[in-house]
Amino acid sequence: MGTVRRVTAKAPRAALAASAMTLGVIEARVSDDRWRVRAGRETFIAACDPSVDPALLDEASRTGARVVVDLADEPVIAGALTTSRAVSYDRDGAVLIEAKRFVVTAAEEALLRTRAAFVQVKGGDVESFGERVVSRARELLKVLGRNVRIN
Repeated sequence: MGTVRRVTAKAPRAALAASAMTLGVIEARVSDDRWRVRAGRETFIAACDPSVDPALLDEASRTGARVVVDLADEPVIAGALTTSRAVSYDRDGAVLIEAKRFVVTAAEEALLRTRAAFVQVKGGDVESFGERVVSRARELLKVLGRNVRIN
């Protein structure tokens, strides 16, 4: 038989032991890049990792979603856990959404476009363009405006 060696576990390096990850809940935004986070019974101020969108953390604060915090040197928020379904793309690049209500709010402009047509909402103007634009109504179609101009 061969030689039997006794193997002992080595103690982890201090830097490795100090780089623990934990889950927390954002209590409030403290400044542009800092949030107050509660993890268990502890509360601390954490910075946002540059790869994380701060709007994601604002949403996590509103919804109570858990965030992942790296406690290496200074606490850094490394991301947020997904708590609801996200809008996703299929392999062909299509986005399919089934919703009871769908609202899009744009500060300046909203645009739906294909190669040959578009619907644009910009400020107080709405424009639709295509080779063929059809408006249909089962009962009544109203066109309201101070001036209605037909080519």
